[in-house]
Amino acid sequence: MFLDAARQKFPQASLILLLTAVCAVAESSGADVPPLCQEGYIEPLRRFADAFQSARPTLSMIAATLLLLYSGLSLGRAALRRYLYPAHTLVGIPLAGILVMGFGLTEWYLSSAVVLTLVCMTLKRLYDCFIVEQPVALIFPAMTALGCTPLLHAPMTALVVLLIPLLLLCRVPLRSSLAAVVGAVLPTFVVSYAVWAGGGDFSSTGCDLWHAMLADSDCDMRSYVTVPRLVLFGSALFTLICSVLLYRADKFAVGVAARKTWSFSIGIVVLLFALFALLPSVTPLSVSVAAVVSSTLMPMMYVRMEHYLSTFIFWTMAAAALWSFCI
Repeated sequence: MFLDAARQKFPQASLILLLTAVCAVAESSGADVPPLCQEGYIEPLRRFADAFQSARPTLSMIAATLLLLYSGLSLGRAALRRYLYPAHTLVGIPLAGILVMGFGLTEWYLSSAVVLTLVCMTLKRLYDCFIVEQPVALIFPAMTALGCTPLLHAPMTALVVLLIPLLLLCRVPLRSSLAAVVGAVLPTFVVSYAVWAGGGDFSSTGCDLWHAMLADSDCDMRSYVTVPRLVLFGSALFTLICSVLLYRADKFAVGVAARKTWSFSIGIVVLLFALFALLPSVTPLSVSVAAVVSSTLMPMMYVRMEHYLSTFIFWTMAAAALWSFCI
């Protein structure tokens, strides 16, 4: 039972998630942190998170670990509540932690954990939008949370911009789409207004985020792409493709609301992979965001495929993530 990935109990899944969250934060905390420079920040909210991390590193590690734990548990629970799979499974909870541990965070792990938490909160709310007739009360806070992510991580700007057309393609009502636009723009508008009130240019924040999204990343991708990460990426991609194909083979095995959620989730995963493959500003956090979103779809393979193969792939990903942590 312990080795069977699809039949994990909640204590085992939570323990794996906690251990992987601790390892992900510990790996990031051991990286070389550049000196904190208050003048060179483009993301306005990240300045405060990084300043707090520099002043309180131990407390920041605890907070980042708890945020990652909350994100994995809440997103896994949201997928189960929406009945995305034809059978009950908790494998999505440890999968999220394994992928974050393997692909890693940036050296500023507190702001990275906040970004992942905001993305999980957004997905959790958007999943609920497909089971109600008027999802305005859900979609506005969801898009407001997502709108805060570019203020912490500039490459997320592209996702905020392109998620609105994706919602329209998923037949979200026009009133809710307008609420989504207002929610996505609101955080940047508030920061821009604060800058303007302080004597700055009102459009400077939005322009800076847009240029930062198109600028080259400081991450050395040659040193980032290692053998264990390639193994992890290959295993995760195989799992994701198998899950999507198994869903398409018998999509009526889940309910109507779950099918709408699947269509939206597949769209956002394709969007994330396309954006982060094309954007020059991609960082390890960008890869982890795409991996966490994909983890909500991967459990389909574990409930539909022979458990010997799925369990082997699960522990292969776990071993690759551990290998990446150790080197």
